[in-house]
Amino acid sequence: MMKKRLSESVEIMLTADPNIQIMTDNMISEWGGTSYPEISVALVHLKYLAALHQNHHWTAIGDPYYGDHLLFERLYGETVGEIDTVAEKAIGLGSTHNVDLHLQYHQLLKLIVGHGSGSTMPQASELARKSLIAEMNFLLVMKHLCDCLKDCGTMTHGLDNMLAGIEDKHEGHVYLLKQRISNPLV
Repeated sequence: MMKKRLSESVEIMLTADPNIQIMTDNMISEWGGTSYPEISVALVHLKYLAALHQNHHWTAIGDPYYGDHLLFERLYGETVGEIDTVAEKAIGLGSTHNVDLHLQYHQLLKLIVGHGSGSTMPQASELARKSLIAEMNFLLVMKHLCDCLKDCGTMTHGLDNMLAGIEDKHEGHVYLLKQRISNPLV
């Protein structure tokens, strides 16, 4: 069991963006005077995931079209539900500054540009691979954010519970995307 966990951790670390922790720290610092900048950064990343999965839902083509269309719809739908929960928690623990629209979209644009896209329409399996990498990056970001909250002594039981539930859901997304990528027909 320990070897399996270790191999999954290594896989995530190898697949994920090597600069994700630096990028996350920079995003946290941009939130400056907000009470819970870590929650604001989680919110931005959730918005990115929702937008990415929704775009893949719209652009899925080819043989597994309908299955991919439904998979990406499920992923973005579940993520959109988490956005409101995180935003309300950010305001409840901090203030409305924790959901500053201008800064959110400034950081969201950095994520979009940083993860780029090709000049041609990607194949169906490429959409799933991009979503998988984004989900793995998100899990690393969440671990880092939770570590920061614990180190600062600002992690509450409710916040910990909410973030753990979100991580659990996205681990499920990783499972679904791995299943999709391992499909030999595509």
